[in-house]
Amino acid sequence: MKKITAGIISAGLCVALITVGTKTASKVMAEDSDNSTIETVTVSTESLEPQTGDVTTDGTEQLGAEANDIIKTLLASSDTQATGTYKEETVYVVADATGKSQKIIVSDWIKNADKDNKLNDKSDLTDIENVKGDETYTKNGSECVWDANGSDISYQGKTDKALPIEVKVTYELDGKVMSPEEIKGKSGHVVIRFNYENKTQEEVIVDGKKENMSVPFVMLSGIILDDDKFTNIVAPNCKLINDGSRTVAIGIAFPGLQDNLAIDREKFEIPESLEISADVEDFSLAMTVTVATNEIFGRFANLDIKDLDNLSDSMAELTNAMTQLTDGSEQLSDGLATLLEKSDALEEGVGKLADGSKALKDGLVSADEGAGKISEGAGTLADGAGQLSAGAGALDEGIGKLKDGAGQLKAGTDALSDGAGQLAGGVTQLDTGAGALSDGAAQLKTGLDTLAGNNDALVGGAQQVFNSLLVTAESQLKDAGAEIPQLTIENYGQVLEATAAKLNEAANAYAKADPQTAAVYQAKAKAVAELKASLDGYNTFYVGLKTYTDGVAQAATGAETLKNGVDTLKAGTGALKDGADALKNGADALKGGMAELDTGAEQLKAGADTLQAGADQLKGGLDQLKTGADSLKDGTGKLVSGADQLNGGLDELKGNIPALKDGVTQLHDGSVLLSDGIKEFNEKGIERITEAVEGELEGLVERVRVMSDLSKKYYNYSGISDDMNGQVKFIIRTEEIK
Repeated sequence: MKKITAGIISAGLCVALITVGTKTASKVMAEDSDNSTIETVTVSTESLEPQTGDVTTDGTEQLGAEANDIIKTLLASSDTQATGTYKEETVYVVADATGKSQKIIVSDWIKNADKDNKLNDKSDLTDIENVKGDETYTKNGSECVWDANGSDISYQGKTDKALPIEVKVTYELDGKVMSPEEIKGKSGHVVIRFNYENKTQEEVIVDGKKENMSVPFVMLSGIILDDDKFTNIVAPNCKLINDGSRTVAIGIAFPGLQDNLAIDREKFEIPESLEISADVEDFSLAMTVTVATNEIFGRFANLDIKDLDNLSDSMAELTNAMTQLTDGSEQLSDGLATLLEKSDALEEGVGKLADGSKALKDGLVSADEGAGKISEGAGTLADGAGQLSAGAGALDEGIGKLKDGAGQLKAGTDALSDGAGQLAGGVTQLDTGAGALSDGAAQLKTGLDTLAGNNDALVGGAQQVFNSLLVTAESQLKDAGAEIPQLTIENYGQVLEATAAKLNEAANAYAKADPQTAAVYQAKAKAVAELKASLDGYNTFYVGLKTYTDGVAQAATGAETLKNGVDTLKAGTGALKDGADALKNGADALKGGMAELDTGAEQLKAGADTLQAGADQLKGGLDQLKTGADSLKDGTGKLVSGADQLNGGLDELKGNIPALKDGVTQLHDGSVLLSDGIKEFNEKGIERITEAVEGELEGLVERVRVMSDLSKKYYNYSGISDDMNGQVKFIIRTEEIK
């Protein structure tokens, strides 16, 4: 937008930005005197903390060190570079809780740019004191001559002169107006109003006609509200900042500006007072601080009428840009809504994965128990085989011992039958456990496949959010005058570090010659560093999300391998079960055949040698079976331990899913607030300003010129030499109510 446009509507933009600014800081607009660009100054919420020192001392101690810091920050801008002798004046007003002045302390700084030995000054202050040196002065009436010896002069004094601008603070509880003493300790619905009275009226000529116009002042007021006492705070034209225990309201008003510009209030209403309402318990209030300055309005005097032809195009460009910004914020909100929707699918998939892991664990526990029974049955069967071998040996020793041997053989066959029965039972349990293990592996694979299927959507959504954040950051930096390349995920850190370094170098370059300019650059460098820290936080989340999705993909591949192995185990246990059943049937048949042993002793002797050899082979095979069963038991035990760890990890992951979902929800809600804020800024700021100036710009420019000339003439309060230029600001602090 053209420079002339920035000059005319900067006051309106100031109101809009404070109304819909960021969550962490209030932003105050200031026009740069050199190039008419717009800069933002970030104000810390800590800076409004009141001091508890002696309020009877002079100077800035009347307000407290922290209050003085915020005053400096609120008024920070690219100060006019003074040439020659320049007098900068700050008027400190100590007021009661209603805003009524109790004491006025004036601080004057004469900037001796030409390093003169003598400085001719004019002042109607009393009790003048040099506060930064030992230079002396002589005074004749209001005329003062300082022995400066080439140095700047900083002094303070007192006065009871009437103020050009006054603040009146009123308190209303449940619809009833109360004094500070009456409202103290009360509870109910409170309304605190700041009314500003502009007492400066001058006769001016506008379009050849005489009329009265006020010296324009910008009023910045700050108030601290204890969250333990104040709730449901509503403050139009104010920025609310909360640090967890206190809410700071910073508001802006322009008393008399509406009439000066003759703008129809139905088209655009410029705030001339502030109102903060809340529900309160046990009312008490810290001090409030109000800053009044007219310096910014003196910069509008040199508007060039030739630029008016381009203003309509510029306003159209501004409106179009705001439309694009609004559309972009809606796309960001939609993208985060998609991410939030996928978070539900992620939660469901992890839940299924955890359930499958539990089923796997239960199946492996059953398999471990079955393996134990197989090992036990195999040992019993091996013992029976040993007894069979011993019986066969006894049979081979002699038919005479047949009856005794037959008895021993019968006992052995009984044990063999029992062992075979136990073996069959154990193998059946093993087969059942293998089936459960197979089902659990299938569920695990299904859950991981579902989870892996959402990987691209998750990473894509996070990348879209990251790119949107980078676009917003790039736009903010470029709007602030920074010349940077396009920010990407790969280069943003290097670009922001380089930008902060350049700003710090500029601050160091100005540190001695121009501390105020150096402070501006330092503030900008800090803002860039904070922006990088914010983006680094999201980058950590983005990289972690990618690592997580890669892990899910690997887990899905592992689940496929596990399922195939379990299916192979299931097939093997089926074959083992068939063999165990056959063994049991044989043992039963052997046990029945022992009844015929008494009558077939002769035949038994003939086959005794064969029986002995078979028994030895059987024992060897059963020993191998027991060894294998023991190995199976050890393996299933390790599987159970691993499944237990997997189940614990998945339970932890499942427990963390709500936190992830809450984070995505908060991010989505934040994007909605951002979108709403941009829309509100467009509707209440840009659109209303466009409507306000449309068709009336030339007359408005003329009024701005006249008002600016009037403002430039008011550059001192307590007196100034005719050969000096200067500027003045007023700082009013009200006392606390406790």
